[in-house]
Amino acid sequence: MATSAPTGDGGGESPEGTTAPTNGGTGATEGDGTGDGVGEAPGDDPVTDPGSTETGDPVPDPATPTPTPGPTEPLTGEPLVDPSIMNRPALAVKIGTSSVGRPQTGINQADVLIEVRVETITRLFAVFHSQGAISLGPVRSARSSDADILANFSQPVYGHSGANPGVLRELSQGQSAGKLYELRWDVLPNDYWRIADRVPPWNLYTAASNIWDAAPSSLSAPDPLFEYRREGEALPSGAESVPGVEVRYLGGTVAQFVWDAEAGGWARWQDGTPHVDMARHSNGTPNPDVDPEQVTTANVVVLQTRYTGSAACSYCPEAITVDLDGGVALVFTDGHMIRGRWSRPSASQPWQVTDNNGNPVRLTPGQTFIVLPGGDVLVMVQDFAEHLLRNR
Repeated sequence: MATSAPTGDGGGESPEGTTAPTNGGTGATEGDGTGDGVGEAPGDDPVTDPGSTETGDPVPDPATPTPTPGPTEPLTGEPLVDPSIMNRPALAVKIGTSSVGRPQTGINQADVLIEVRVETITRLFAVFHSQGAISLGPVRSARSSDADILANFSQPVYGHSGANPGVLRELSQGQSAGKLYELRWDVLPNDYWRIADRVPPWNLYTAASNIWDAAPSSLSAPDPLFEYRREGEALPSGAESVPGVEVRYLGGTVAQFVWDAEAGGWARWQDGTPHVDMARHSNGTPNPDVDPEQVTTANVVVLQTRYTGSAACSYCPEAITVDLDGGVALVFTDGHMIRGRWSRPSASQPWQVTDNNGNPVRLTPGQTFIVLPGGDVLVMVQDFAEHLLRNR
């Protein structure tokens, strides 16, 4: 059964007015909806809370990491091409994911994508540093979860479409604490625009350069969020070959990531439909000369996250992303899954993701999709993964 959206989005905008589509048939088995929300699919080992398999000091992995020669992009681990960008802050823009707002534009240019629950749907943070997007949207509203999530990137510039008064106070407090620097649409009314082929509120767009250019020069660049493997470096011995993963958010959204060996990344579906990025010109009009491209990232990092109610919005979930104990982490990279845990003692520190032996998980250089589900996570069976790839 579809889950109805709330009567308002808590962000000072029009309500979503949509329902979360049902998943229909999938190739993964149901979890029990309780506990840590990590389940299994037929023919696969159960994905359980890994914990630490040892006591005392972490066990070193046989493949000792060697730093990649030369400077690298902090949020992708790829070789640095333009040294002039290294001192600029990260830019995060809140992007809608509901069906009426898809396909989005500009998210394939982001270094990091983060998906978080809002009411019965989800939203994305598109986080940029190595490059920008000439057209980006639909830009949507902020939530109570945002300040702590964004603090992972030092003090990023934050673009969004507004929020209710309580959330705006929380963002102001977050800015005072150095977690973010807010440049929403009403602060820069000439740097956001409405496109003609979408209805409000799913028609607000911007350009990355517009917001970056308005940011103060005092903001610092982000530190690396993850460690990355060198070319040819082996995965840890505990990495398991898997065809894909299905993430079921409490509220109804279902996301699937399938290993696409030809593309060298994890192709994403949302609610049974390939998740694509549609090109637009700098004025927001569609660009028919560029085919829509499926979102396919080098890494998918699933951080099982606890949600509570927001003090600023009675029906809004708030992700608890600062947690000393953390939770289960599943890292999908190079066609494999690495089991581990995440923790984050304070907002001044980024997520720490370690494998079962307590070693930092090293990713494949490139774009990373971070998932904060709070619901069931199911390893996909091969036949269903092949079905999705064959029929997209």
